[in-house]
Amino acid sequence: MFRFKRTICLSVVLMLLSSAALFAVDDARVPTQDEIVGWLDEFCKSDNRRPGEPGGLAGEDFVYKKFMEFGLENVRKEPVEITLWRAVEWSLKVKGDGVEEEIPTFYTLNTGFTPDEGISAELVYVRSGSEEDFNTIDVKGKIAVIDMEFATLPLLPLMLLKGYYLYDPDKTFTWWASQPACWVRKNWNIDKDTSKSAYELAKKSGALAVVWILKDQPANVVTHYGPYDGEMKDLPALYVGRDDGARLKEMLAAGSLQATFVQTGTMTPGVMHNVHGVLPGKSNEIVLITSHHDSPFKGYIEDGTGISMVLSLAKYFSQVPQEEREKTMVFLASSGHFYGSKGIETWLENHKEDIADKTVMNLNIEHVAAKEFVEDKGGDYHYTGKPQLRGIFIDNNDHMKDAIGEALRDNNLTRSAVIAIDALGKDPPGEGRFPHRLGIPVIHYISGPSYLLVDADYREKVILEELVPAAKTFIEIVEKLSTLSGGDLKPKAEEQK
Repeated sequence: MFRFKRTICLSVVLMLLSSAALFAVDDARVPTQDEIVGWLDEFCKSDNRRPGEPGGLAGEDFVYKKFMEFGLENVRKEPVEITLWRAVEWSLKVKGDGVEEEIPTFYTLNTGFTPDEGISAELVYVRSGSEEDFNTIDVKGKIAVIDMEFATLPLLPLMLLKGYYLYDPDKTFTWWASQPACWVRKNWNIDKDTSKSAYELAKKSGALAVVWILKDQPANVVTHYGPYDGEMKDLPALYVGRDDGARLKEMLAAGSLQATFVQTGTMTPGVMHNVHGVLPGKSNEIVLITSHHDSPFKGYIEDGTGISMVLSLAKYFSQVPQEEREKTMVFLASSGHFYGSKGIETWLENHKEDIADKTVMNLNIEHVAAKEFVEDKGGDYHYTGKPQLRGIFIDNNDHMKDAIGEALRDNNLTRSAVIAIDALGKDPPGEGRFPHRLGIPVIHYISGPSYLLVDADYREKVILEELVPAAKTFIEIVEKLSTLSGGDLKPKAEEQK
């Protein structure tokens, strides 16, 4: 009896060891930290990688050359036509009691231009710019000053209602933890009906321009880049930092203020490019690996690290013989995330039959190895020593849940929340929403530090020592799930959670 039990136990151990060996990541094929950091530094060397701008075009060329170097097949750089909106001059000068002062500002992307001499008018504070605010405050022929409101994501309700798994072995999160969402403008949310947004209400109410106060952006930063829906708008708008905005509101409370508002620029035809390459496998079923290559500024986190992961997986799997690759793999660096995600949407339309219809899983990777920065009560904006919370949005599929949980533990990618694909709405935030809309099973990795959309996303925001573990996590997930059929990767028929 004892010998029989021992034999069974030994068989189970051997089976587990065999399974572990089957899915073991080959470290010899994984790019080194120095290699990945080298890619990052080269990719992020321009001041920005905006769609169609020189830095953006250089980033596309870099990815194209790397795909060719790794031996991917059918490497293509496909154009997408856009309008290049460029601000040339912007300023806000206010005058009260005969004294003129310039308030630091930043342009609001894709909004209207003024004459060279600007617009001179009275400033009026409209709070958050609700319908009630505009019904009670007259802005006709004036410049509306509005508090921009960003969303906050509370962790506990999110995990209770839509969470599958939280990997936080060091218990760094408290029950009341929340994450800033400085990309979600509550009173000008481009992902929803904007007809009642503060911007549209200001326009309908006859305002000549809008001054947004970034009251929820830490550290008085003013260089907010957005909204980036690619839609050209005719009402001029400028951003003012939180602290400067508070002082401006104090000045307005003390008496009438006249202002000269300037935002000049140009709009010209332009082009951006999607870059993709293919690694054929044993099956015609496709695993699609994606990130976007554009960024408003240097963009180490947004989305240099995402592209570095796409390159890491492309190099790794290019070293795997075709007869050992379970699925055909397509790697895409999409354009125009900062142009309404027009790049990936166009690409999926153009490749419906040859790629999209054959895709059984999309792994979309954005904002990897990001440091968590917070502002304390004294106003010090600092690194906490921890990674930013990682959200992994997935379809309701047990195979995905198991593979992701195992990979997170194997590579110790802490502070990771695996949550339902519809946790924040019908679509996940980022590029993964477009494959999701086509019914493709999606694993959408993303983090949202508060410095993403401002001119503060530099090399020092990256946890360099996490780049290799992150790459190994994604490799492990792809290797495990690629052994399954497309049918096994589909979500359960019932609701996500």
